Amino acid sequence: MKKFIVTLVMATFLLPGNVLAEKIRLAAMRDFPPFQYREGKQMTGIDVDMVREVCKRLGIEPEFKVVPWKRALKIAKKGDVTGILTALHKEERTKFLYYTTEAIHTQKNVIMAPKESGLKVSSLDDLKGKTVGVVRGFSYGQEFDNYQGLKKTVCNNQEDMMRIMNIGRIDAALSPEKPFLFNSRRFGLQNRFEVVYVITEHPAYTVFSKAIGEKGRVLAEKFDNILKQMKKEGIEQQIIDKYMK
Repeated sequence: MKKFIVTLVMATFLLPGNVLAEKIRLAAMRDFPPFQYREGKQMTGIDVDMVREVCKRLGIEPEFKVVPWKRALKIAKKGDVTGILTALHKEERTKFLYYTTEAIHTQKNVIMAPKESGLKVSSLDDLKGKTVGVVRGFSYGQEFDNYQGLKKTVCNNQEDMMRIMNIGRIDAALSPEKPFLFNSRRFGLQNRFEVVYVITEHPAYTVFSKAIGEKGRVLAEKFDNILKQMKKEGIEQQIIDKYMK
């Protein structure tokens, strides 16, 4: 009976227009376009717009706290924030985070190559003898990270990687797909590159701290239902097109 009352109270908290429905604070990354990034003092991006629309439908207001990734996990675990804007699913994180079941986006790690290269890739073995750019400190999954059959050129950032591929110093580059395509437009290199192979696909979710109690579980459920509805309505694709077209 007590559990039912708590759930009922939380459901009331989340009703649109309810005076108790105030702010939620979500940890976010400063620079992961087009999903989440800062323009001036304003957070923007696909994930940010998706969450703002969910919150609008719930009658609550999101606030984004920009922190490094390790700190985001730490403060979510302690309950210093309501949750994290997006996180990949890892079993150990379920001990302190409630996950939505509906992904807010899917991150593809892909091999990009110049369109005129004619490079065809159906497995990593097709890259033997090729030079592939990677960004320093970034993991692309165990299979690629441990693969020894190709030459890897370590770049400081995505811009450097695009620049040296554009002048032919590397044959291909490994990157999350949407960030690469988004940044290629930023750097004046739109339509220069294409996806030649998908390495991995990882769904990312909005997550809520278990340290804040029943509120976190209810938020995860409510977000999940509205995300599903937004996708049915085509809202997700409209938001993606805003940043990718």
